[in-house]
Amino acid sequence: MENRNMERELRENPELLRHIMNSQDGQTLMRLLTQADHGARFRRAVQSAANGNASEMAECLRQVAESREGAALMARLQGMMNQGGGGRYGGL
Repeated sequence: MENRNMERELRENPELLRHIMNSQDGQTLMRLLTQADHGARFRRAVQSAANGNASEMAECLRQVAESREGAALMARLQGMMNQGGGGRYGGL
């Protein structure tokens, strides 16, 4: 799924986002996104994304995906997103 499609799916389907963020992989993603500087950069990225500029968030995710652990995590989350289309995930 392309990043823009992923972004749209998450905006249109808050239950999917909640499901992902409550998952073990979602919690691991949050740890990876916030561990370097106690979340300061991530908070700025969230604010920028809320204002319509997702480039800083994309950069945060790109950095996570550079590690072996991050790449595997992103692949699993992508799988959740692919299953989540149309509300078909985790029995929700």
